[in-house]
Amino acid sequence: MNPLKLLSSLSTRRTSLALALVATSVLTTALATPSAAAPADSASPARTADTRLERQIEGLLQHNEGAERVGKDRVRLAPGVEMTVVPSTRAAADGTGDCRTGYACVWQHRDATGYRLDFYYYGSYTLSNYTMPDGSSWQDKVSSYYNAQTGGAWIVGRNWDSDLGGLEWIFGGPGGRYEALVSANDQADVIELYA
Repeated sequence: MNPLKLLSSLSTRRTSLALALVATSVLTTALATPSAAAPADSASPARTADTRLERQIEGLLQHNEGAERVGKDRVRLAPGVEMTVVPSTRAAADGTGDCRTGYACVWQHRDATGYRLDFYYYGSYTLSNYTMPDGSSWQDKVSSYYNAQTGGAWIVGRNWDSDLGGLEWIFGGPGGRYEALVSANDQADVIELYA
C-alpha cells in the first residue's frame, strides 16, 4: 500500500473516530441536562392537596393532647368528638351530606365549609377545649351546623353572656335541622347535645 494513502486512511479514521466521540459526548450531555425549554418538575395538585392534608392532621395531633387519627381526613379529639380536615375547595353538595348519621356537626364557615367538628354523645362540649391545626381554639368559630342525630336529639349552641352571668341559647334544632349561616355567627362557646 502506498504510504501516502495509508496516512490519509489513518487520518480519515481518526477524524471519523473523533467526530463519533464528540457526537456521543454531545448526546450524553443533552440527555443528562434538562432543556431550558423543559418545564420544571412541579408537584401535582393531588400531591399538593395530600401534603396540605397531612400537615393539617399533624397540627391537630400536636395541638390536641390525646388525639388520634381515625380516618384519612379525620382525628378523634376526645370520646365522641371528631374533627374533619376538609380541603378548602371541597364542600358537600347540599351542605350536609358529609355529616354522618347519628352525629351533630358544626362547621368553621358558612354553607358547611371549612373544618368540621362532629359530636356523637349527649353532653356539653366547651369549644375552647378543641383546637384547629394552627393551634387556635374552636371558641367563637362556628358558622353553620347540621343535626344528623336520630330519635329526637337536639343540638344547641350557647354563648357566654357576661350581662346574664351565664350561657345563652344562640342556635340549635332537632334532628334534620340545618343552618347554612347561624344568626349568632362566630359566637358559640359551648355545644350541647341532648334528647
